[in-house]
Amino acid sequence: MLQDEKRAVFSLSGIISLRMFGLFMLLPILALYSESLPGNTPLLAGWALGIYGLTQALMQIPFGLLYGRIDPKLTIAIGLVIFALGSVLAGLADTIYQLIAGRALQGAGAVSAVVMALASDLTRNSQRTKAMALIGMSIGASFVLSLLIAPILQGWIGIHGMFWGIAGLAVFSIVILYAVVPAFKRKKKSYRQGPSVVSGLSSSLCNPQLLHMNLGIFLSHMALTALFLLVPSLFRDIILLPLEEHWKIYLLVLALSVPGLLLAIRVTSGGRNILRFYRSSIVVVAAGLMLLATGADAYPVGIVMALVIFFTGFNALESMMPSLASRMTSSSRRAGALSVYNTFQYIGIFCGGAVGGYVLNGYGQAGLSWCLTLIALTWLLLSLFQPSLSLRETLEVHFDRTHDYPADIIDRIEDLSGVDSVTLVHDRSLAYIEIDPGRYQTSELHKLLEK
Repeated sequence: MLQDEKRAVFSLSGIISLRMFGLFMLLPILALYSESLPGNTPLLAGWALGIYGLTQALMQIPFGLLYGRIDPKLTIAIGLVIFALGSVLAGLADTIYQLIAGRALQGAGAVSAVVMALASDLTRNSQRTKAMALIGMSIGASFVLSLLIAPILQGWIGIHGMFWGIAGLAVFSIVILYAVVPAFKRKKKSYRQGPSVVSGLSSSLCNPQLLHMNLGIFLSHMALTALFLLVPSLFRDIILLPLEEHWKIYLLVLALSVPGLLLAIRVTSGGRNILRFYRSSIVVVAAGLMLLATGADAYPVGIVMALVIFFTGFNALESMMPSLASRMTSSSRRAGALSVYNTFQYIGIFCGGAVGGYVLNGYGQAGLSWCLTLIALTWLLLSLFQPSLSLRETLEVHFDRTHDYPADIIDRIEDLSGVDSVTLVHDRSLAYIEIDPGRYQTSELHKLLEK
């Protein structure tokens, strides 16, 4: 990467990870905190936990459209200000309804896709995959750190202090945005987010691969959110740990689930047996949740074992699914398709809180455990109908400087069957060619380059 590209990617990774850290930090503590608020019920606790997913999903496309019409940094700043105001409102909440309103306003600052769009605009095509991977890794790291740090912070400054701290992180992110992120000037009419979103929506609904992946991320985050309505009370009532010491269990669980994550990264990058590994990981998720439902939640060791199994599968899937989704569509439709993918994810978060709260309110912890198992088994059944994966690949083609190529060689390569895009780098001596392996013919490129 060039120096400006590194600056852009690392600063934008910092912005998005700080924002997500603030949201993730509330997962392990919000259900227990809501019990102390007037008017609380398990149903309303679920809404407080998941409502930000609904507003985040609703605001994805509006912020995407705004990004295409005003200064990109201003778009992100507006979202961060809304996020900060929601955090302040939640920090001042004295009732469960005020908490729900604050959480809804937090989610309305939906700038995740916009930050990724700016990262794409500030990097070359050849570096874009690396940039997205770094941003994804920063979000994953923020999730892990939030589970470990949140219980400790709650013991030090309380949840009200945490909400104020989250607002402070949003303000700090705005400082990073204007002080560190490189300046970006868009040429008139060079960026059209509206058609991209429409194209991505059409692609997601018509492409069976993408549709299955969107439903998968919906179900996985539905299960994750609902699980956090259950887990904190199990730590308190069965393992007998006060909230400020819950980090010890999370640290043990996450450490033991690391091998599954590393295996997922290796399988995804290698490109072999991906679909089989994808289904196997869902089986692991379902096994962990089924273990809770069949009585393991009555014993400390059983709870830890079930969570280790669950997070082994979940972390593996979380690391591979965005990469798979991005490789299931052409580069021209990828931004829109990923926006739709993110929307399914956030709707899953909301449904996990709302449905989980409803089930917990009416059927108790046992009912919620079986509901989680049903979600995982539905996902597993759906995966059995997942079509064979056809993932885009990137080829490196080195041009012989001594060869007299036609002036329109790049246009001719782009016209070949199965070629989605061509990026020329290194003073026209190297090209990155993105292809659809199912339609690409190697012989066609060889014939063209030999002319």
